[in-house]
Amino acid sequence: MSKTTNKSTPVFGPNVLDARVRERFLAGGNLDPKVLEKHLAELPDVAGQADNVSLRQPALSATVEAVDDDEDDDS
Repeated sequence: MSKTTNKSTPVFGPNVLDARVRERFLAGGNLDPKVLEKHLAELPDVAGQADNVSLRQPALSATVEAVDDDEDDDS
């Protein structure tokens, strides 16, 4: 069986609306800014359903606490 696809929709490859690659597609002219604006306007607002998560991220801070592995050794 063959799968029927729309000619303008790629079967395999990056999604031009993906936030990780859309700047590249905008700069290269492969994504129309109006299409992106329409897509963003159609996204539902789910901010009220989000949970805040607090995590310590030492890679983002200027100082990192040293871990002393020999803390329990009294020899």
